[in-house]
Amino acid sequence: MSHTNLDLAATLHDRGARLTPQRQIILDALCALGGHVTVAELYERVHAGFPAIDRSTVYRALAFFVELGLVAAAEIGGATVYEIAPRDGNCEHHHLVCRDCGGVLHVNGAPFDDLAARLDGDHGFAADLGNLTIHGRCRECAAAGGAY
Repeated sequence: MSHTNLDLAATLHDRGARLTPQRQIILDALCALGGHVTVAELYERVHAGFPAIDRSTVYRALAFFVELGLVAAAEIGGATVYEIAPRDGNCEHHHLVCRDCGGVLHVNGAPFDDLAARLDGDHGFAADLGNLTIHGRCRECAAAGGAY
């Protein structure tokens, strides 16, 4: 995904913040890497071109972008990964992760609305089903056969 169609300076200004050069560099690197990026991967990319930007700056910028809804974070494979949030501003989406090939499929939150309603109705539990990661096998790996 890309952020180039957004007026980041205006978006941040509207929220009482400013677009610093470091934030711009970090966001550009995240876009260039294409999503599902760990902090370590992002830091390596940023640090290679801009050695003055340290790891803590990358962490702070990511936390800031997640808070604003510009970047989405998810737990995949035991690591937190980051990607540019969908353009509609809805960061809630889910990841179906194949245990065999490692492929990741994005799914919007709609299929999980019934589950949330049932948990609430049956158990009085208001589940936070934002950004789920579900592991299993993708269609291609399942078709290739083999025991699960």
